[in-house]
Amino acid sequence: MSAAAEETMLSAELWLSFASLVRAYAAVASANAGPTPKVTVTGETIRVAAGSARLEMRCDPKTGAGNWTMSRGEALLTQGRLDLLPEGSIALDGKPLDLDHAAIDLVASVVNAAASSARDEQ
Repeated sequence: MSAAAEETMLSAELWLSFASLVRAYAAVASANAGPTPKVTVTGETIRVAAGSARLEMRCDPKTGAGNWTMSRGEALLTQGRLDLLPEGSIALDGKPLDLDHAAIDLVASVVNAAASSARDEQ
């Protein structure tokens, strides 16, 4: 197998693993008070929604490069870049994190954005 094919397989496996971790941490977050995050995974996209907050992450499994956006309602709150790294971690806006911590941080950011929106509506 060529090095390029191995790298593509590695990126694809890392993306699937990351999606599983996002699902797991969303399930844990749903046990706490507040909006329950819903995770949808379709190929190159992971979406996490809680209340009016939405996180969408896209990654090209061939390159391991992608992007993410956080929105609340129609408003874009923030966006950035993600890169799957060959050592089994992910870089969010250039900051390397292990997959677990990245999943925890991203799910928490959606839950916090949703909770903030709920407080604003009161």
